[in-house]
Amino acid sequence: MDFKDFGVNLAKIRIKSKLSAYELSLRINKDASYIHKVESGKINISLKTILEICEVLNIEPIELFKSE
Repeated sequence: MDFKDFGVNLAKIRIKSKLSAYELSLRINKDASYIHKVESGKINISLKTILEICEVLNIEPIELFKSE
């Protein structure tokens, strides 16, 4: 798995949760462009931020790392 795969998983789960990138960014106190960069695999993401995202999306971290 690479950053792009992680980002694709995040985007799918976020959309399934009916949450915009902007709404997610507000809930984790990040800029909306940050979410877009993570979802496109352009930047690395910290464990702390992963856990914050999981809390907002009400998922376990493993969900973001699953390969299809």
